[in-house]
Amino acid sequence: MISESYLITRSVLLLVFISVVFCASSQTFEGELIDKHSGEAVAFANIGILNKNTGTVSDAAGRFKIELSGASEKDSLRISCIGYLDRQFLIHDLKNEIVNVNIMRIDLIPISYDLDEILIKPTNTRNYTLGYPCDSSSAYGNAFYSSELGTEIGVVMKLPRKKEQACLRSFRFYVGESTFDVFPVRMNIYALKDGLPGENILREPVFIDIQASGEYVLDLSQQNITVNGDFFVSLEYYRVPDNTEGKLIFCAVHSNRSKQGESYYRWTSQGNWQREMFEHVGFSVEVECRK
Repeated sequence: MISESYLITRSVLLLVFISVVFCASSQTFEGELIDKHSGEAVAFANIGILNKNTGTVSDAAGRFKIELSGASEKDSLRISCIGYLDRQFLIHDLKNEIVNVNIMRIDLIPISYDLDEILIKPTNTRNYTLGYPCDSSSAYGNAFYSSELGTEIGVVMKLPRKKEQACLRSFRFYVGESTFDVFPVRMNIYALKDGLPGENILREPVFIDIQASGEYVLDLSQQNITVNGDFFVSLEYYRVPDNTEGKLIFCAVHSNRSKQGESYYRWTSQGNWQREMFEHVGFSVEVECRK
């Protein structure tokens, strides 16, 4: 398990959640996300000011609040959600809307996916483990760097040499310590753009409830997730747990080499991705490739 001295020296990584009080002012934007076709609420969408590390996630009723006082008139607010087209607004326009309405209703257009073709799976395949496998024997740990909704941490998964495509079979991580009754996270899979996480390639959200320390293995074999080239797998804090104070630490691998893939984190929804230098969070995936 993780040593006590490590927890002290890296106390900044301890995940301590506090209630956030939003002041009623003209700089606080409050919105409600609605499916344009069904009229139903769009839950757990990512909302943030691009490249400003100011963001949040909509709740189960599609509601959200975000502070705009630190944003420039020329900044943009982006809304994204798995299964929907992204929407983007100029902050200047949003501030004008706040004057006229208490809560702005925003329609999101669902994506219509083509039916998957029936593929004959080749028999000449091989399974590979990518990323940073680790377990409870690891002396290192890592955690979300922020208590803001939408914060993420993850690893670039590099395909084996000369392999250009793979089918995901499973995702594995190990929790070294958790003091929450239940801590909800969401798995995301991104294609890479200029070496950084880009577009989320999932068609449906994947939710995981962390209930204790130990190993977590998520079976992806029935979800038909195919990647073309290297990709990024992350876990995201998307919903406030029932008990809002606690500690959550993932087992990690200490290395200044990134042959397995770089690790990145971001503070909140739509924020900048920042590189993790040494403690690579212990996320790994099993993939299947043609020989």
